[in-house]
Amino acid sequence: MVDWDRGSYEDTATELAPAAAHVVQRAGIEEGHTVLDLGTGTGNVAALAAQAGAQITAVDPSPRLLEVARARVGEGEFKVAKAEDLPFDDQSFDRVLSLFAVIFSEEPEKAAKEILRVTRGKALFTAWEPVGLMNDALGILGRATSEAAQTPHRRFDWGNPDNVKELFGDIGVERARITFEAPSAEQYLQRFETRHPAGMAFRDVLTRNGNYPDVRAQALAALGDDRPLRVTSSYFIFTVESRAAG
Repeated sequence: MVDWDRGSYEDTATELAPAAAHVVQRAGIEEGHTVLDLGTGTGNVAALAAQAGAQITAVDPSPRLLEVARARVGEGEFKVAKAEDLPFDDQSFDRVLSLFAVIFSEEPEKAAKEILRVTRGKALFTAWEPVGLMNDALGILGRATSEAAQTPHRRFDWGNPDNVKELFGDIGVERARITFEAPSAEQYLQRFETRHPAGMAFRDVLTRNGNYPDVRAQALAALGDDRPLRVTSSYFIFTVESRAAG
């Protein structure tokens, strides 16, 4: 299980800023809209939605990251909460947005029900498409960690639109891309394993198991040896209309 209070997720959040801008633009936020940023992290989405004139509510399971978001965004409501148990009334929000956050839910069905329950307008959330070099490298680490910890790997694949349709019914699907850069694959992986909460969790489990050097070498090979590293990853933006809106 990932402890999102660890490390420095701020690094990754900076890389994801273009995706946040894309999602907020697609959301069609208007002055006075109530917006829930679900899994706000450092507040990428919340900050942009606030600039668009929205009334912001942000939740995250990490108290540390929530304080980072609060300091960045300023005015709004900030609560420690998980997607599976949202402390809000039915149909509370014009927009519910989640940038690569709900995909970490341990109970996808509950998370989907909660999103539908609190949305009176529409919800937009992102998930990585399971293709490309970055997916290959992180998949190697994730599968090895699950085997070492004897836990299921990818119990629910948010990167499969058909799976998401089973949770939400009718959805809009858009594919987008984002590019990650680093001086080298080695430096990128080093930052991931020492600063990203998930990378730190992978490293800890595999180090205890004794497999980390071998698995790390496989992940590094998957990223390639280009200098500088430049990897483009694709992701989906899913849009769900509130059932109450129709």
